[in-house]
Amino acid sequence: WLLSLLVLGVSSMIAAVNFIVTILGMRAPGMTLMRMPVFVWMTLVVQFLIVLAFPPVTVGLIFLMFDRFFGTHFYDVAAGGDLHLWQHLFWIFGHPEVYILILPAFGIVSEVLPTFARKPLFGAPVVIYSGVLIGFFGFGVWSHHMFAAGMGPVADAAFSIATMLIAIPTGIKIFNWLATLWGGSLRMTTAMHFAIGLVGLFTIGGLSGIMHASPPVDLQQTDTYFVVAHFHYVLIGGSLFGIFAGVYYWWPKMTGRFLDERLGKLGFWLLFVAFNAAFFPQHYLGAIGMPRRIYTYAAGTGWAFWNLVSTVGAFGIAVGVLVFAVNAWRSLRAGAPAPADPWDGRTLEWRTSSPPPVHDFDEIPAVSGRDTFWREKYGPRRGAPPAPAHDHVHLPAPSHWPVVIGLGIALLAVGALTHLAVVALGALVAVVGVFRFALEHHRTPAHAQQIGSLGVDHRKVAMWVFLGSECFLFGTLIATYLAYRGRSVVGPYPHEILNIPVTTLSTFDLLMSSLLMVLALAAVQRGDQRQARLWLFGTALFGLIFLGFQAFEFTTFVHEGLTLQQNLFGSTFFVLTGFHGGHVTVGVIWLLSLWVLALRGRLAPVDAIKVEVAGLYWHFVDVVWIAIFTLLYLIP
Repeated sequence: WLLSLLVLGVSSMIAAVNFIVTILGMRAPGMTLMRMPVFVWMTLVVQFLIVLAFPPVTVGLIFLMFDRFFGTHFYDVAAGGDLHLWQHLFWIFGHPEVYILILPAFGIVSEVLPTFARKPLFGAPVVIYSGVLIGFFGFGVWSHHMFAAGMGPVADAAFSIATMLIAIPTGIKIFNWLATLWGGSLRMTTAMHFAIGLVGLFTIGGLSGIMHASPPVDLQQTDTYFVVAHFHYVLIGGSLFGIFAGVYYWWPKMTGRFLDERLGKLGFWLLFVAFNAAFFPQHYLGAIGMPRRIYTYAAGTGWAFWNLVSTVGAFGIAVGVLVFAVNAWRSLRAGAPAPADPWDGRTLEWRTSSPPPVHDFDEIPAVSGRDTFWREKYGPRRGAPPAPAHDHVHLPAPSHWPVVIGLGIALLAVGALTHLAVVALGALVAVVGVFRFALEHHRTPAHAQQIGSLGVDHRKVAMWVFLGSECFLFGTLIATYLAYRGRSVVGPYPHEILNIPVTTLSTFDLLMSSLLMVLALAAVQRGDQRQARLWLFGTALFGLIFLGFQAFEFTTFVHEGLTLQQNLFGSTFFVLTGFHGGHVTVGVIWLLSLWVLALRGRLAPVDAIKVEVAGLYWHFVDVVWIAIFTLLYLIP
């Protein structure tokens, strides 16, 4: 499970970077950020949450793996470790994860309600800003899950206030949705039923959740069925009902066929009634003391009747989902054909055929405001031809190498559980896949555009987003080292073993490599192949020298009795500096690959962006080492 979660986290991160670059850099002409559909906005916020929230839990999983496989002491209380560390690292991810699941549903509802109310979304900019605020505040409330862990009154008060604050942007969304419905010409389709159902059910879940902003109340409700009820009203009443609203809304566009509205409404009412029957009684069960995570209980507790009601409701939910499955099967087999714009939609996807072609639009449409398609149909210039389109769509070239890379990563995980030889095979397959994928399309096709809506090359945007994630990764590693500093119960201790003069020399070497990286980029930009080869090789060489210093330091420490397993200092030191060394190694391989391209004359000035992106990564690695060197070596 641990290795699966690590692989899943990496894949989610890569996908999130792709989404962010696509949304920010590949918008249609005229589509400013505030003209984007709210669903796209919520998707964008979710991708940033993934990029920033996954690194802490990834570090927590790595600590768990090292404790399990290599005998480190991150969670070993006897050696000075602290189990609270796992709770913090998990919940720093865990609470943003709630918004990762719910914000897309909020975006769906913000598209469905205006369409079937036949009026614009009330206060659309405020809905967008509230979504951004939810994502921002989501990183400041994680420890309200830990009020029962004994953090102290100051921490409890801080996270209590933050938990209250996050209710404000959430409430703003609900009131804006209600204002959208007010005075509208409502069409009560199945999608509309599910959207309104989300508003009601999530409101109940939100109200039961805001109670937990009070530490005394939270202490009473922690690990009871009240929390189970709250959780399901938020993530099932919220996310699941939002997903069903989106499926019924976009199904005609995706498949070209309608779902049966009668079956759809039957399925909605089954789900709505059964859901409330299953989970609303659990508020009462929790209030009278029923704990969660039990499989049976004694007679006479007063819990039996309401648990029976919950059980009946759970079976009702299954029947409701089965009704949807039957509806989908019937639609795919013999559903009524859907026109391009079956719901009289407001956004651009309804301009294409149902289902749309693989490339969506033959030409990218121009956008003149929010709800452009609605304006074309009913605005002051209705009936006029749409604004001139711009540019043809550029589809990415197909490749099978990502599949090979995925296979290599899977082999790495399997090898960690079986045999070192499988790890080596997985690493070989992954490295070959990365190299072949990187060099498969050396030159971007002339018709493709790398400079997107932001006016910045897509690859540079992707690197900046990735480096933001890396900041959280190294920030978590450094924070763990600082939290555990001085807690080792046995030696050797930092002041007894750290060799500051040697590390100062290696630090100077690494910093000078950044200067060579700048010179290499300048050489490529002016087309000086000889200088480009020289400085690229020099940068890689300086990186190798730094790795040599690090290998010397590690072996010296091992000979002097400091290992991963020796004490808490050894565990935190080797994992932190080892991860940085791994990043330096990746950078050296990257630089040598660019050097090989330069030797072959394949680094012309037009390719300078490749060196610039590598330079961003290399400079980041150097800056991280400055922080590590200062905090580990210079500050006792």
